[in-house]
Amino acid sequence: MKIVAVGSQDFIAGLKLAGVSEGYLAQDPQDADSKLMNLVKRGDITLILIEESLATEIPGFYDKYLRIRQPVVAIIPTGRVKEGVRDYMGELIKRTIGVEVVVK
Repeated sequence: MKIVAVGSQDFIAGLKLAGVSEGYLAQDPQDADSKLMNLVKRGDITLILIEESLATEIPGFYDKYLRIRQPVVAIIPTGRVKEGVRDYMGELIKRTIGVEVVVK
């Protein structure tokens, strides 16, 4: 199982210390979107972790990446959780284990 991260240098460094296989530095949301598009096409990745501040700024992020079954794209909150992130994580949990989670 290969896990990769997309985000800032500090985000990637922290996740690599935790055992993430690869890290991709993204300068801005457009750069992150481009990297994500390339990563989801690879067949060797199981999980992509993206920094919240970038994910929430990518136009159509939820529509583009929520429908993907493999690899799973997960947002890692790096600050205050926004409403869209809650919706995304709830839908991801529902799709993965079949249980609806309501976050208040």
